[in-house]
Amino acid sequence: MSLLRKLREQELAGLREQAGKIGIAVGTLLAAEHGRPLRLDTIRMICEYYGKTAAELGLVCQQRGKRKTAPKEDDIKRRDALYVLTAGSGLAFLSPALPYTTAEALGVSRTLLGVLWRASFSEQVEAIQTLGEVLLSFLESHPALREEQRAAASLMAEVHLILATTARHLLLPQARIGHLRQAERFALLADDPLAHRVVLDYWGFSYAWNLAPGTDDYGPRPEKALLCFQRGLALRGGPASPALEASLLRGLAEACSLLCDSKQAAKALVLAEERYASVSPSGDPGYTLADCPPYGALLCRARVLLNLGQAREALSALEESQRLYEEQWPQAKGRKLADLHPKRMAVALALGDQDLFVEALQASVEGVQRSGSRYGRAEVKQLLRQGQERWPQAKQLEEWAAQIEVSA
Repeated sequence: MSLLRKLREQELAGLREQAGKIGIAVGTLLAAEHGRPLRLDTIRMICEYYGKTAAELGLVCQQRGKRKTAPKEDDIKRRDALYVLTAGSGLAFLSPALPYTTAEALGVSRTLLGVLWRASFSEQVEAIQTLGEVLLSFLESHPALREEQRAAASLMAEVHLILATTARHLLLPQARIGHLRQAERFALLADDPLAHRVVLDYWGFSYAWNLAPGTDDYGPRPEKALLCFQRGLALRGGPASPALEASLLRGLAEACSLLCDSKQAAKALVLAEERYASVSPSGDPGYTLADCPPYGALLCRARVLLNLGQAREALSALEESQRLYEEQWPQAKGRKLADLHPKRMAVALALGDQDLFVEALQASVEGVQRSGSRYGRAEVKQLLRQGQERWPQAKQLEEWAAQIEVSA
């Protein structure tokens, strides 16, 4: 939380009230609280109001000409690797005509699959989808892999899971369902219990979430979600994975909260957080598959609390989840950001807090614009419509609605 926001909250003032006291626009105060560059005269007005220097308040002056923050070295490497693989000569490595041995073909496939998993939450949605489809074709057609059909089937199950994730963010619900069916088929062909549990986990969250915000066709189906998570937890065989078990318990808690079963939701949530505490990325075969980052448990807690009507507690969990997210990714990029901020909009609606809603709306729009997530954009639009219904006279919401093309 920025110092400016802390000072405003100490005065018990909303955004509009505080902006009026300083003599600046509400949007300008929001920009200042988020550390964005400001005009020199604006900085002077804020400093005079608080009696502090620009450095003390963390204010940044606009500079002539636009200067972008240099991307981190890891971001450059990931971006360049994806570019080479999807748009350059790197695709040649996935040609069925290359004389790979079985071990080499599996090695190339596993390496590229690892790249896909690591990049799967970046903003390069279309690039990930393209490479995933090419890798699937290689796994299906390279002659060297005919001798290792079970190993190839296990890899294909994972690729379909990645494509199911990109389909969600590309707002293609039917494609997501199709990829999940294929993932389940290949997991069974591979006789891979770990992959099968992961598929059930993905199915469960597909039923727990709205796959197409703003429409009635793909709304949450908590009864089906509950069944998927229960089946995943009951399935035996394969290596133990605390991360995967935690993810299934997290889903179980969310499904129970959607069904308003607060007792079972709380029990599952406690168990999920206990499993998360024991997760070790290096020794857990399901860590990558289960998507188990540090902020995940708190984000789940926030969704569960929101479903149960405990909005203030949900807001606290969201703020802690965002802090952990930004600790892991200081640049605050990637599609996960498009999941965090809209939940703050939902909390603001539940609390009836217009100022929080406007603040979360701005952060949400910026997040989905960076993320490339059409799903995130659709979710923000749906929540903005609800905000317009709640506060029909709010001019700021009209301006944002026009900016992101939301009809009333």
